[in-house]
Amino acid sequence: MHIVIVNTIAGNGRALNILEKIQHDHSFQANQCRSFITDYKGHAEEIVKQVTEIYHEKIKTVIIIGGDGTLHEVLNGMKHYPEIPLAFIPAGSGNDFARGAGIHTNPVTLFKRIIDHPRTLSFKPGAYLFHNDVKSRRHFMNSIGFGLDAEVAYKADNSSFKKVFNRMRIGFMSYVLAFFTVLPTYQSLDITLTIDGKVKQVKGAYMITVSRHPYYGGGMKIAPQASLKKDFYSVIVVESMPKWKILLLFITVFWGKHTSLREVKQYKGRAITVESLSTIPVQVDGEAGSCRFCKMEIPEQKRMVYFG
Repeated sequence: MHIVIVNTIAGNGRALNILEKIQHDHSFQANQCRSFITDYKGHAEEIVKQVTEIYHEKIKTVIIIGGDGTLHEVLNGMKHYPEIPLAFIPAGSGNDFARGAGIHTNPVTLFKRIIDHPRTLSFKPGAYLFHNDVKSRRHFMNSIGFGLDAEVAYKADNSSFKKVFNRMRIGFMSYVLAFFTVLPTYQSLDITLTIDGKVKQVKGAYMITVSRHPYYGGGMKIAPQASLKKDFYSVIVVESMPKWKILLLFITVFWGKHTSLREVKQYKGRAITVESLSTIPVQVDGEAGSCRFCKMEIPEQKRMVYFG
């Protein structure tokens, strides 16, 4: 049995179009594929949790058709069943995990290969918690960002122009406009950053990102040295700089050249902690929120991903 989780809102209806195409394909009909439609944020996690608890011994693959947010939900809904392979057919506005994993195939062709002859990627997703409580631990596929990028993610996700750009297939422009809206009034952060036990006091930081692969924000190459094949995080710290230089950083980040700036520091590690005396903005796989404490570790358990 193959379970197909579809976020019909993703990509302004692109996910639904993909589902309709693969449902008419022989591979869908001949391989016991069952599709489930999400109705609201968090629904994908609820669905896959229920389905895997009941049918985990029969499930061959869980296939996600949606964006990075849907992938994040399914990953966490399946965290007790790491032996079940995941497959991702990108249909969102950002699709950064697809970039990081090298998934570029036509959706219908990708579906056929996943069912019949998939290539496999075995890697360790990120693990994080916002309170020092192991029971609250969750997983992420892309990155966790603190500061400016989290403010931008929140603004972009709640903007009136996001749907317009998604319809035009230029979803990254939501982040571009949000960036120029947020930057003029943004206040830098004082953060305690711990990497594999080494403590750094970061004063006046614009942002910190902890990444499993290079991309975020719809194609920005924020962490050029990150790779899903490596068992450690890439940590990028943007220290205090003039706001005109932030503009230069924003332009060069699409090619990964921002790391040549003196105020951009690169680190790597398996256990990362970010702490602040005040509440700071945070984004996890593009979903914005806030926190004072976040602990990130590389888990022992690997996850198998199928792709074409």
